[in-house]
Amino acid sequence: MKKFAMLALFLLASCNSSDEMKSMAPDFGFHVDRIVNVAEGQITIGTFTATVTDGSIITYTTSNTDMTISPDGVLSFLIEPDYETQNEHLTEVTASNDSGSDTINVKVKVVDTLCEFDTAAVFDECFFE
Repeated sequence: MKKFAMLALFLLASCNSSDEMKSMAPDFGFHVDRIVNVAEGQITIGTFTATVTDGSIITYTTSNTDMTISPDGVLSFLIEPDYETQNEHLTEVTASNDSGSDTINVKVKVVDTLCEFDTAAVFDECFFE
């Protein structure tokens, strides 16, 4: 009987009578390194969003100073990536709110274009005969 009384007391003490929902930290879900391939010259990398169950506002940040991330989680390069200059970029994307944060690792691989010229000329296709 003593154990039952202790259990009842514990359950009553742990119940919250408040109608307020406690804020939850953002969650990216499954935590594996994300690998994204982008074409050389492509600014947008991809969208990385975390979820919260309480509707609180999430703020996104990136650890790479060559990138930016929008309030909607769209990760982008600040300048067009060039395969010959750097073909792989790493960053940590963090989602945070007042209750905490969650971080994922993102590896961006820049894919070399088939047609690349060091001129101001613009070509529709790259076929030579």
